[in-house]
Parts: sequence; C-alpha cells; structure tokens
Amino acid sequence: MPHTEQPVVDDLSAGQDPGVRGAHDPTVIRSREGRFYMFSTDTDVAGSPGVGVQVRCSDDLVNWRWVGHAFDGVPESARRWSAAQGIWAPDVVERDGEYRMYYSASTFGSRRSCIHLAVATDLEGPWTDRGPVVRTRAEDPVNAIDAAIVRTPEGTDLMLYGSFFGGLRLIALDADGLALRPGDLGVPICRRTTAENGPVEGAHMWFDAETGRYLLLCSFDSLFDSYNIRAARAERPEGPFLDAAGRPLGSQEGAQVDGGTKILGSLVMPSGRTDLAPGHSNHLFTTDGMLLVHHVREGAAPQRHRAQLRRMALTSSGWPVVSPVDYDGLPLEDVNAADLTGPWQIWRLSADSTDPVRPREQPVALTELLPVPAGHREVRATLAIDGAAIDAVLWRTHASTSFAGLVDGEIVLGVRAV
Repeated sequence: MPHTEQPVVDDLSAGQDPGVRGAHDPTVIRSREGRFYMFSTDTDVAGSPGVGVQVRCSDDLVNWRWVGHAFDGVPESARRWSAAQGIWAPDVVERDGEYRMYYSASTFGSRRSCIHLAVATDLEGPWTDRGPVVRTRAEDPVNAIDAAIVRTPEGTDLMLYGSFFGGLRLIALDADGLALRPGDLGVPICRRTTAENGPVEGAHMWFDAETGRYLLLCSFDSLFDSYNIRAARAERPEGPFLDAAGRPLGSQEGAQVDGGTKILGSLVMPSGRTDLAPGHSNHLFTTDGMLLVHHVREGAAPQRHRAQLRRMALTSSGWPVVSPVDYDGLPLEDVNAADLTGPWQIWRLSADSTDPVRPREQPVALTELLPVPAGHREVRATLAIDGAAIDAVLWRTHASTSFAGLVDGEIVLGVRAV
C-alpha cells in the first residue's frame, strides 16, 4: 500500500456488483470445495466505502462475484494499536483444516503498524481475530504491513513482510501461525536506497522444486503511477536474492541503480488501452498452470484500479515471466513454428524507466522447442528477434499466442498480431 493517501476506486453505482473493479492488493485462494476467493484491501466500492477486507468469488478465475467483507470494520485490537480506518493487503492460506488470514492495519505515512492473524473454517467466514503476529512503532527500522506466507520444503511457514521505510523482512512462524519468537522483527531481505523512503513492497515468495531455489517477487516505486514488479531468487529463504543479471535485489548505501529483474511494468496494449502501474502481486498454482494476481490502474483514469490475472511460468533458465495477455481461462494448446509466423507486437521492459511501454511490430522466429517438466502445459522455447536469442515461455490458446522471455537480463514480451 502507499503511504500518502487512500486509493480512489470507481464510478460504480450503489449496489452494482463491481467484479474485479476496485480490487487493490489482491490475493486468490482455492477453497476446499473448488471455488476461488479473492481477498483485497479496503477501498470504496459501488457507492459504499465498506471496511473489513473485500471478498469476491469465482468458479473460473475470469468471472468474479462480490461476496462482501470478511469483518465488520477493523478488529478492535488492531485498530487500537494502529488507528487504522481500513484493512490492507490480506494474504490467506489453508493450514491444518483452517483458513488463516494475515492482514495489515496501519495509516498512511506511519510505521505504527501491525499484521494480525485471523482464522475461519470457511472462506466466507466468520473470521476470528487471533491477535498480532508482528507490530512496529515509529522508531522501528521496518514497517509491519504486506504479509505473505512462505512454505518451506520441510513444511514450516515463514512470513515475508515490509514496505516503505525499511524494506522487506522475514520471520519464522509457529505451528499456530503466530510468530515463533514474539517481538522479533525478523531478518532483513531487501531494501532500497535509490528512492525516497525506499519503496519496495507487496512481496511474495515460493520455493521452486525444479530449480531448488526460492523465487521472490516484489513491487518497486509508487502504486499511483509507477509500480512495477521485480523478480530475484536465492538458495535460502533469507537470501541473498539475486536478479537475472546477478545483481542483489534492491540497493544499498551509495548505489546508483537497483537490482531486480523487471518482469512487468506499465504497458500500452495494441488496442490503445494503457495498463498502468501493475503491482502488489501474489501467485496462485492451479491445474491450468501458475498465475500472477495483481492490481493495475487505468491509464486514462489512474484513480481507477482493478485486479488482473496473468499466466506465469518459469523459463528454461528458471526465471519467472508473465504473459502480456489477461488470463481468459481458455485451455492451452501445442505450439509449432507455423504458429509464430506473421507480425508480433513486442515490448521491451527497461528497468531504468517506469514510463508506459509501447509495443513495436517485429518478426519472431522459433529456434528451438525446449523440454518442460511433466504436467506443465506452457511451452518453453528459444526465440529469435533481430538476431537475439530469447529464453522464452509461449502460451497459445484459441484466442491468442503470447510469450515472455529473457535476453541479456531484460524481459521481452510479445503477442501475435491478428
């Protein structure tokens, strides 16, 4: 979340189902019954401010129905500590037959914040607050917001958190989902010194068995106009995290540039629509592949935002990349060289700029199809653009063909023009 003002939501009328409009800092979890639920930050929706974590549900990850709020306001102990008027950035996981929600309570510009745990046996509630996992004060070196739970291969849980004013940290959790060492602020993972107040937030992490590494995604810069999503990986959950160019994630004192492979930023789509400031993401594993869940703003009206889902996969070199095409739920199909003929719209994501990137029309050639692990439906390939070899992932459906890949540590995205 930002630390300057509450996000403005939309022009929906009272009582109108907003779908994914108005969703901010979203996360998605699949229920035991097979339905998907999206939880997100409190914002004004459909004519009503509402407080207590937004909840939506879907059967297909494409069409979303408004459910309501998880709480009737901010739980009292979190409100007393933080003076929060709304709840930010929930993360929800299932453990030992119960759902656990980690939510943030704070106010803009303040480090007096807390992350609380709430539990329920059903994703539509009722939710019971179990109290704080971590709290921070104005004098602390980190801000207790933006929780994300990380499961280790050994089956234990860690919590990644942090934001402006001190970067990201990692703490160990006990079997009940609370801090293993109460009062511990955790191990520093990443911070930034190249920008005012060190904006790095909305982080999440998972262990990838294929590469044997922890993959971390986080958002840099301002959610209002310049959010962009960065990736890094490490052999241990506490790091050190390096990007595809071998640079440490974030920056230290005296640094001029930030490490972190930029996997998504503001894009001008071929239709002319601008998807502005994508960020505060989370990941979701499905039978259809891995998805990136995040919010995005409308370039023509930046005060409006919505949730967006995109396909995500790892390249042959083990780096997460995301499709430039919105997830549409259509089944993935096989790819051959003939599918790549014709013009493509290509975006090159520079880490040095947060301006919206316009696509260029360029030809793409298939050099080689590469093996993928059993059960995966995306296609790994080496592509050629202007003589440069792209370590890429291809996604083909009945409606679109797209790719994302790496060349010289920089992300290239493409969608086949029709």
